[in-house]
Amino acid sequence: MLTFSRERLAFLLVILIIVPSVFMIKSSQAEEATELLTNGNFDNGTFGWLSYYIDSGGEYDADDGYLNMWISQSSPVSGMKEHGIGVRQVMDRRDLTFDLTFSLSVRPEVSHRQSSPSSLMPTLVRSRIELYTLTGDAFYLVYHFLWAASELRDSEPNTAHFLKPAGTYAWKQYIIDVKKDFEKEFGSSSSYNIERIEICLELAQISVPFSIPRALWDNVSLICGIAATPTSTPTPTQTFESTTSQITTTQGPTAQIVPTSTFPPEAIFWIGALTAVVAISAGALVYLTGRRRRAYPSRTTASVRRISPVRVQTIEELMSLDDKVYAYISDHGGEISWSQGCRDLGISTDELKASIERLKKAGRIE
Repeated sequence: MLTFSRERLAFLLVILIIVPSVFMIKSSQAEEATELLTNGNFDNGTFGWLSYYIDSGGEYDADDGYLNMWISQSSPVSGMKEHGIGVRQVMDRRDLTFDLTFSLSVRPEVSHRQSSPSSLMPTLVRSRIELYTLTGDAFYLVYHFLWAASELRDSEPNTAHFLKPAGTYAWKQYIIDVKKDFEKEFGSSSSYNIERIEICLELAQISVPFSIPRALWDNVSLICGIAATPTSTPTPTQTFESTTSQITTTQGPTAQIVPTSTFPPEAIFWIGALTAVVAISAGALVYLTGRRRRAYPSRTTASVRRISPVRVQTIEELMSLDDKVYAYISDHGGEISWSQGCRDLGISTDELKASIERLKKAGRIE
């Protein structure tokens, strides 16, 4: 018959407390967000994306690390119908929710006469999010990056249009709260369960173009969970804005980051949890030491079994990194370059993105 001393039981208790705690911390951070799109930065060409024609169609490639769409002047035109090119990606999975953050960078390269709402031959640069529910309903969120006059004349059911002017010949990144936009147009999302999502990027033209219109796309992301962080774009300097929201080059509007003194609530929770674990572990060690000293009073030195310390680095190191990133942003007046920031801080782009997101969620920056 197996027997266990009280010291061994106490040791096992400590292990059973520490190991699940460390696992919960790391797994919770890993499960906070899920990237739904494949190859959103087009590093692998158009892998994961399906192309389609709008009427007579257009052309595209992804040879330079971003998606390049254009409409040739030789493309046949049928009356005043739209014609152009689009790509889409379909996500069909069971864990979809309305907690979606859609982000992308776009650069329209269109002449002034083709980008004006009053033009007879407008160019349409847009992205569409299609949400399909278990009850058979379909909702469409259409984001226009030049103008939306032609679409706004339409009256498709369950379709909402949003104008996000991007200007021309300059990269601009947007971060969009899909749930917020959905509920603004269609009411509460709690009545629906999503079974499929489709993301579409489109360039369309009405009539024959005066010149070849182009639309460049990069860093397209759809995250289910926490809000997305700004991702790197082919621009030298970016500024953060707290609208629905957008990141622009220095050619666009700018807004300073406003530091606040609030402390991240997630950090407070996990610090409390870790403190409790450490306290219990320390108590168990004190108990073990006392037991051995009472069992062997004649010895000048007690042989105490030492438990190898478990390295819990997540919260403390993240807090140190967040403080460094926060100080770096403040020192640079609220405007940073992704590549330069990574080099100065000695971290990867993903670590910088995650740190900025935590600072935004904590309310330390906007």
